[in-house]
Amino acid sequence: MKNIETNSDLLSEPILQQSSEDAYQNGIFESSERLGSVKRQSAKNSGACVSWVVESVVFPDGTEFRGKYKGYFYYGTVRNGTLTLDEKEFISPCQAALTITRTPIDGWLFWDCKLPEQGSWMNISEFKKLSRC
Repeated sequence: MKNIETNSDLLSEPILQQSSEDAYQNGIFESSERLGSVKRQSAKNSGACVSWVVESVVFPDGTEFRGKYKGYFYYGTVRNGTLTLDEKEFISPCQAALTITRTPIDGWLFWDCKLPEQGSWMNISEFKKLSRC
């Protein structure tokens, strides 16, 4: 039998396969937040206005977000490559929506956006469709 050489640094975290609902409930996205924090930190240190890019959709720095849940509106803004809500930073619309609803939800349907210098709100799933044309 052959021995397989591995780099122990690459195996520092176990690979888990779970359904997305299990992943939300068990906090598996915490590791993705740590990955995102490295990107956010470098963007903040440079002082540049960085767009938030999610699934190849570009939301320019300063884009406003709003979502309605149980009769209340929740607002956020794109800053330094992330969606920021109440000083918390998110790398996906689903993570941000989950924080509000406390249940897995499609963030693309939950959030509306208003681009800088635009007057109207648009659901981000519609914006996603338009940006791919």
